[in-house]
Amino acid sequence: MDYVSEIKSGNKLVFEEIYHKYHNRFYFFVLKNTASEDLAEEVVQMSFIKVWEKRSELSSSFPIEVQIARIARSIMIDILRKKAMERSALDAIKQNADAAIAGDPAADKQLVEKVQEAIESLPPQCKKIFILSREEGLTHLQIANHLSVSPKTVENHISKALKVVRKAAALCFIMGM
Repeated sequence: MDYVSEIKSGNKLVFEEIYHKYHNRFYFFVLKNTASEDLAEEVVQMSFIKVWEKRSELSSSFPIEVQIARIARSIMIDILRKKAMERSALDAIKQNADAAIAGDPAADKQLVEKVQEAIESLPPQCKKIFILSREEGLTHLQIANHLSVSPKTVENHISKALKVVRKAAALCFIMGM
């Protein structure tokens, strides 16, 4: 069967067949490379969503599993990069805060207040997602399932929130607290 042309034509049954046929293969591929079950599930889900959304752009020159593998690999790399950037940004904020706090006990309170103000200024959905991620420690996929939104939406809100928090923390340091 020509899976690519069937999916391109919008055949949902063939798409479901492909999903069930390849889900585990790609799940374990991502799991092996990330050691994170949540991330593996998130990448696989996003990959199949992208295949369906971009089905008209699938190439008839390559088997469907090759195209899914490329998509999954790209999504995995993108997510890992974003997570690394988030970690490094938060580490930088923490290091700057630690340095500032070491010299001035009042700086701790002011930094916390500025960051809290920044979080409070976020739009409600963005604020809720950020709190679920940072304070409750939920993964993007868990938040997406909990709020019935896509993992990409969660990712976008967290990126937006981090920009606001970084800006508030940076202003605090620039102004010498």
